[in-house]
Amino acid sequence: MANLIKNIEINPLKTSSSLGAAVFFLGLKNAVVLMHGAVGCASFDKVTLTKHFRENIPIVTTALNESGAILDGKDFLISGIKNVYEKMKPDFIGIASSGLTETNGEDIAGVIKDFKGGLDTPFADLIYASTPDYKGGFEDGYTAAMLSLLTETLNKNGKSIKKSNKTVKSINVFCPSSFTPQDFLELREALDYFSFKPLMIPDLGLSLGGYLDERGYLQTTADGLDAKDLPDIYTSQFNLIIGLSLKDAVKNIEGLTGLKTYYFPNICGLKNSDKFFNLLSRTTGKEIPEKYKRQRSRLMDAYLDAHFYFSGKEIALALGVDLLDSFSSVYSEIGANLKLGITTKVIGDIRHRFLDLREGDLDMLDTRGNVDMVVSNSNAKFYAENLGIPLLRAGFPIIDEIGHNYKHYILYGGAINLAVESANLLNKE
Repeated sequence: MANLIKNIEINPLKTSSSLGAAVFFLGLKNAVVLMHGAVGCASFDKVTLTKHFRENIPIVTTALNESGAILDGKDFLISGIKNVYEKMKPDFIGIASSGLTETNGEDIAGVIKDFKGGLDTPFADLIYASTPDYKGGFEDGYTAAMLSLLTETLNKNGKSIKKSNKTVKSINVFCPSSFTPQDFLELREALDYFSFKPLMIPDLGLSLGGYLDERGYLQTTADGLDAKDLPDIYTSQFNLIIGLSLKDAVKNIEGLTGLKTYYFPNICGLKNSDKFFNLLSRTTGKEIPEKYKRQRSRLMDAYLDAHFYFSGKEIALALGVDLLDSFSSVYSEIGANLKLGITTKVIGDIRHRFLDLREGDLDMLDTRGNVDMVVSNSNAKFYAENLGIPLLRAGFPIIDEIGHNYKHYILYGGAINLAVESANLLNKE
């Protein structure tokens, strides 16, 4: 039997936590991402995100050099913060660390705290997330930035929030890093039908949804979660948390906001969409809109039409944990044979859907036998070509096709898209 133990990763599926934090910060309105590290730390993230989203990505760097890395990077960080504010006037400065600044033991949080304590004039919200390259991954950095935003907002507005009697009919919606911009927009539309004001935390649908801004090139994010809406987070009706990667953050979010919290590992497919809409109907006393009842019927018809193409076929998925959970939910409902799953973190009951599920890299696609279709990001292209099978591009990054940011895979409509797109690829195989 072949030795399946690998001591190296040939083509990693996991990406750095700083990249995840940057994506979160890009969902804030009038924001800039400041990477505290060497120039290359920011350059790789900026290039990758620009290729994936094909939008303006406002990431800058403190440009730490050799002496700063060895002695102290405090002056570089403070200068970077001041330069960003003076030149760009953002409402948010999202600060992410790097392996370089974390390894030398620099107290970045302390430096930022002292800097804010010395301010006597209005300044941008400084949101710091610890994101060393050598620890965690994309989802961890995204979650760290999310919790940092909540903590910073509570510390800044805590007293006024406690004294306020204002009640807004809003709900806090915490979405996973796997959502496409269109996923955010589709979810917002669904919540609007139930007369909620959704505070999307973050809101990549508005900031990276893809539209030409009449103001021309901007040095900051064009839209997203607005700073003026932050106090409303603590007067909302409840929290809605979506994503398997956010499971461990549920208690922290509930504790920081003090609100009742509803959690969904995913809202993709028939079963999970039913649970989601039933919750909204139950909490509002409103009937599920006819639009979504029709979509549910269309999804069942799409499953019926598509399942013929899945018969006798085996699928391999190499995705982050959120998309792996979402996509495998839909494929399981169709009755697909999920031969191989490769992911960044094995949690939940996902393992029961796969014949073989592992944490690992894309190179495992070459070592697990024949499959009929691969579902993964653009880096799996060469494996699919070598195996002579179709690749359904999903996840991060997608750099060799356009249009993926306009796709959605959540709720009934998203499951229809996934079922049909997958069936058509299998039919061509």
